[in-house]
Amino acid sequence: MKQGIRRYKVIFIGMLMMMFFSSPGYADCQIITPQAQSIQQPLDITLGLNDIQFQCRLTAPRVLSFPLDALQKPSVYTAHDVIITPLASARAAYLLPEGVYQFTLTAESDYISKVSMSVSDLGAFQRDNNLHILTISAFGGFCFALCIYVGILGRSLRNAGFYAYSGYILSAGFFFVLQEGILRIVFPSVHWLHSHQIKAIFAGATVFTTLRFIVLLLDLRLILKRWEYQFILYSGMMVLVLGFIAALPIPPLNALANQVMGLTTLAGMVAVTLATVYALFRKIHGAGWVLIALLVLLTAMVFRVSLPDVNEFLHRYALIVAVTVEALLLAIAASERVKRLQSDKMQAYLAASSDPLCPVLNRRGWEESAHKMMTTHSKEGGVLLLLFIDLDDFKQVNDTYGHRVGDQALVILAKILNSQSRAQDIVGRLGGDEFVIMSHCHSRNIAERVKQRVTQRLQDLIIKIDEQHIPLSASVGAQIIDTPHNDLSLLLHAADMLMYEQKHAAISL
Repeated sequence: MKQGIRRYKVIFIGMLMMMFFSSPGYADCQIITPQAQSIQQPLDITLGLNDIQFQCRLTAPRVLSFPLDALQKPSVYTAHDVIITPLASARAAYLLPEGVYQFTLTAESDYISKVSMSVSDLGAFQRDNNLHILTISAFGGFCFALCIYVGILGRSLRNAGFYAYSGYILSAGFFFVLQEGILRIVFPSVHWLHSHQIKAIFAGATVFTTLRFIVLLLDLRLILKRWEYQFILYSGMMVLVLGFIAALPIPPLNALANQVMGLTTLAGMVAVTLATVYALFRKIHGAGWVLIALLVLLTAMVFRVSLPDVNEFLHRYALIVAVTVEALLLAIAASERVKRLQSDKMQAYLAASSDPLCPVLNRRGWEESAHKMMTTHSKEGGVLLLLFIDLDDFKQVNDTYGHRVGDQALVILAKILNSQSRAQDIVGRLGGDEFVIMSHCHSRNIAERVKQRVTQRLQDLIIKIDEQHIPLSASVGAQIIDTPHNDLSLLLHAADMLMYEQKHAAISL
């Protein structure tokens, strides 16, 4: 029994030793210079040329990969009998053969930073690389399509805020496509496309257009103090200028510009977030959506910069997902804002165009609508019907029943005219007891039917006000216009004369 237990112990210890010696830590690569460390640990990158030496002991081919955020123009040097093959990828990637050997990776850097490298099997690398390319390509396509749509919308509405939003989406799309190395697959030898300098320019443009869009969207200029508004706006402008300075090939200056750019971006984002909170407190329409978008973006920036080791997926894609969500939220905020502005504009137009007493257009509003209908008639053809309506002896109604009853009589008459007209017809009150109707009809027969319906309804009219039955009569001057006409005053004069002919004819009877 004891011998059996001893035998199982030996077998168990042997299995543990086999697992230990066959672990990935044994069959893997290690960094031996500039300092000995595991390849899983972030590597400190210095300014200028970096020589990184690896010691590998592989039982199967593996892929070494790392992002090109800080390292540029990487090159691999090996012994003659070792062949390391570069792979087409959004990241710098090399296929490492099996065996025991050393090799040196040389790359340039414009600033001091850290780089995370990884060694994985070929299948896993290809799967992750394809998923990465698909994700960033979809993001870039989304940004491009949204940029075109918003740009067209901004042009049609003549709103500068939409141009800023379109610039923000375009800048963010280009920045992340360059940042994630998608163009490196198509242009692997064009190093400036994935250089830090070009990314700095688009990063500055993204921050500038974001701040400008939010300032315009929430009308911060109207609710903030002048220095508060200028601080936000000038922060964005400074970030844009620093982005261009960081792209200059002057090592001390561009490194300093990078540092100041990061601090200025943080200051601008904090300032615009506080301004958005204040706008929400002031009940500015759309401020809630903007605040949510900014909080999503700031959370992603924390994962990207401050917590890189919490979750690899969040570290790599949190900012991209956040920008996508932010773009959608800001689009919602912009659309809600435009709806509100259009609604306010429409209410203001209706207030300026509506008659203060009757539920019809006033003279100004009716004439504007009539000119538009005349333009449509000249383009599409058909006939125009113009009815000039005037109450007979309306002064007697005021004298007999009082002006309050007279006003109610005018309101009832306006409602009757609305009910007898079509939805596309325009009904207005020129003043006093004079009303007009213009109708664009496809044929003369339709115009005659509209004319007949209105004139018959106004015959032997008796209205009831305060239990009193008040008889009313109206004279109608009707004019049907076949040919295009551009002088509304002449048409009104002609219809007015026809109305007076009807009035005199009724008096003579």
